[in-house]
Amino acid sequence: MVILNLVLGALLMIGVFSFMERRVSLGALGGIVAGTGVIYAQATLGERMLQVTVGEMKILVIGACLGAVIGVVGTVLVVKPDL
Repeated sequence: MVILNLVLGALLMIGVFSFMERRVSLGALGGIVAGTGVIYAQATLGERMLQVTVGEMKILVIGACLGAVIGVVGTVLVVKPDL
């Protein structure tokens, strides 16, 4: 699952940056929609496959937010897009 998440993240990053080169708002909205869709799909599959408690869900949400922040900041620091 980690490899799949890395591939999805890389594809989303490439897609968002290519859209941002055309129009910044198109890339930003596209990234939000695609990222939300991926998170929703994974949460739905996880809910059906696993029995998690509220405490475990809180940890998962915090982890997902931390991962998103690290991904965005890390990408901007490495790629340094000209906006």
